Amino acid sequence: MNIRLMRLIILPLGLISVLLLEMLPFSFARVTAQANNNTSIQRRLSKYSPVKAPYLTPASRGQPVRDVQAALQSLGFYKGSIDGIYGPRTTRAVVAFQRSHRIVGDGRVGALTWQALRSNIAPVRRRRF
Repeated sequence: MNIRLMRLIILPLGLISVLLLEMLPFSFARVTAQANNNTSIQRRLSKYSPVKAPYLTPASRGQPVRDVQAALQSLGFYKGSIDGIYGPRTTRAVVAFQRSHRIVGDGRVGALTWQALRSNIAPVRRRRF
């Protein structure tokens, strides 16, 4: 095949298709069934208001990281152990969660990500008819 043709047509089309796939509203993250009772995780996240919550980045450590890992694990995004170390697995889980909620997937837990985590862990209220 002509290399010049490949550079002019095929390579740009491949790049455009990758960019378009990233913009689609669905995620390829594995979906698992949630436990009916998320109250313990909800209690853990309730102490972090989105405005005053700590800003977590890779290499962060401590209880806030454990809480984020537990929340992501209950939502089906995190498969590792809850160790309080913000490593590569936690980063990948945060990015997948952010992209599934149309937040910039930068892998850092800021105010918008805290807000999304808190709203997704909230218990489901049943309607009474």
